[in-house]
Amino acid sequence: MRVSLRTLGSIIVISILAGCASTDEKYFLETDSDANVYVAPSGCRSISKIAIMPFKGPTELIGQSVSDMFVTEILRSQYYELVERSQMANVLNESELALSGLSATKAAEVGGMMGADGVMIGTVSEYETVAHRGKPIPVVGISARLIDCKSGKIIWSVDLAKRASSGGMTLSEHGRDVVHEMMAGLYRKLRSAR
Repeated sequence: MRVSLRTLGSIIVISILAGCASTDEKYFLETDSDANVYVAPSGCRSISKIAIMPFKGPTELIGQSVSDMFVTEILRSQYYELVERSQMANVLNESELALSGLSATKAAEVGGMMGADGVMIGTVSEYETVAHRGKPIPVVGISARLIDCKSGKIIWSVDLAKRASSGGMTLSEHGRDVVHEMMAGLYRKLRSAR
């Protein structure tokens, strides 16, 4: 069977696009999760585009860093289209609002102004290193929720506080692990809600 170069090129492009469009389910499903997850019954179906606000945290940098970790995980899950952070900054500058620390109601209002169906807000309650048996151990605690911009209702909520199992891990590495574990738990719940 003879295949033209054009046909072969089309097959390669379609294969690449199909590979980009599929979710890496193993990435989430092979991760055990102790996260506390709530998903509203049938609330997720109306949400397709979300804005992720910088989280409240011990410092502005920590809140921003943790919300950036969620951006990566949300993109990898392919559940939502994300509003670009620069677009959020433009809307907030026009409204003369601070990007972090918005109330749930105000965040939903701002998310709607950005064309988002939902807005994700969160809090970093712990982000520190503690001594355990003479070794520094990272401890991270995060809570996050997605709010429907139209109704103001919580669509889902997830939280987890966890101490690293070993002292050889940096605080930011452990933070990424906690965010991933949170998203793995959420991914399972969202998947079963479909």
